Amino acid sequence: MIILFYSLSVLLMIILPIFLGILLRRHFPVPWLLFCVGILTFTASQVVHLPLNDLLTRAGILPNSSEFNSVPLWQSALVLGLTAGLCEELARTVGYAILRRYRKFEDGLMLGLGHGGIESMVIGGVFTAAGVSGLIPLVGKDLATIVQSPDQLAYLTKQIDAFSNTPWMSVMPLVERLLAIGIHVACSMIVLQAFTRRNFFYVVLAILYHAAVDGVLVYVAQSTGNLWLTEGLLVLMVLPPWIWLLRIFPRRQAGQPRLTTTFGSEWSIFITALRKELLQAWRTKRVLVVMAVLGLFGLTSPLLAYFTPQMFKLIPGAEQFAGMIPLPTAKDAIDQYIKNITQFGFILAILLGMGAVVGEKERGTVSMILSKPMTRSAFVTGKLVAQVIVYLDGFLLAMLGGYFYIVILFGNYSFGDFALVTLFLVIWLVPFAAVTLLASVIGGSTGAAAGFAFGGAVILLFAGSIPTWGSLFPSGMIAWASQIGAGAAGDAPNGGALAGCLVLSLVSLVTAIAIFERQEL
Repeated sequence: MIILFYSLSVLLMIILPIFLGILLRRHFPVPWLLFCVGILTFTASQVVHLPLNDLLTRAGILPNSSEFNSVPLWQSALVLGLTAGLCEELARTVGYAILRRYRKFEDGLMLGLGHGGIESMVIGGVFTAAGVSGLIPLVGKDLATIVQSPDQLAYLTKQIDAFSNTPWMSVMPLVERLLAIGIHVACSMIVLQAFTRRNFFYVVLAILYHAAVDGVLVYVAQSTGNLWLTEGLLVLMVLPPWIWLLRIFPRRQAGQPRLTTTFGSEWSIFITALRKELLQAWRTKRVLVVMAVLGLFGLTSPLLAYFTPQMFKLIPGAEQFAGMIPLPTAKDAIDQYIKNITQFGFILAILLGMGAVVGEKERGTVSMILSKPMTRSAFVTGKLVAQVIVYLDGFLLAMLGGYFYIVILFGNYSFGDFALVTLFLVIWLVPFAAVTLLASVIGGSTGAAAGFAFGGAVILLFAGSIPTWGSLFPSGMIAWASQIGAGAAGDAPNGGALAGCLVLSLVSLVTAIAIFERQEL
């Protein structure tokens, strides 16, 4: 039950920023471009913020993680608050300076949602999922055999006790991220005043406000350790700017037209777009191609694992090596299954998805489709969802064929474990499909889209080798699937990679919609 609560909390931290953006767009004609700019401003701020904090740590101005008391707590809180305020608010200011056309009230709200939203997705969703996954295998174990330091043992024991005995704690990361989004939206609106009123003092005010919030929270959290006091102070510090926003909101929006779209109409348009994509995938034989390729891999993987030693005996001069190969097991068959899917899966995603949007632009069918009551967001989203459905069909066939031959050749094996391995491979593939769709929107031709898609896929593949953070990328799902195939599902679960795949897919989709909305067809 605790895992379920944390899973719901992580899921909400990831999807709520997108949902809030959708709600805002249902009332105001604000583009997704501003949400993406908010993502970029946060990312750019951290590119400066993290190395700056590391530099200050090496200079002795900030403490390192093992000796937090090496400098006065007030100094740590003050410096951490100032570095966060300076980096993030100046990055936000640069974002507004670039977007000269967007100075409306709702524009500031959307940019703030993007800035705080990506923080909620990554720091809230991905990191919380990774942390919980790290605690699950430790529950019920003798921690003294794992850590040697008394301080680390006490800290880890406290963390596991809180995780095991207080299910309500799963809500706290979600509440904290929602309040943090409120802070970012407020700061975004304060910085916006610097451009609408042509007064740079508002940028300084945003920096000081951001620094005060972060500094106070760091000081209180470290000095008292009282979670309720920390969260209560965060609520109090969110209130003043939001009271100000609620006061100026009616005045700024007076006389401006509002959109009145309903959920029913949006859902109907999306279903129409999805049906169109699925029908097109069937008529162009893409469904059959995916099912044939993945089904072939599913069938041949256990056969290849089982007959490899015998094939060596048939090769002249290689007979002596056949006896050196261990007797194949079901684990070898699953490893071969995972290897085949991952070697060709991302290539399949690129080949089938690179022309999804640019192909229709080249044929001139996009203008005709969008002349109907079809929104661009539904058009792009329908393509990604349709691709996922097609891949699910192919993986279902691969799973059935692979499991059949595993049972025939290696004896009884858990169907649930094999189905879970296949599901994780589907989750691994979805970010590649989303990145390919983004490349298809960006590319001016099918060839250019293929190049962008291949580059994005290579980046995702190599991201898995990044020290410390690589396990949070899609490659982490492959390692988790391999553990399940080896019968070690509970040894090292990787919820961080699962959340990371969802974040990558959603961010790629929103970016594709944002770019497509700005293109002239």
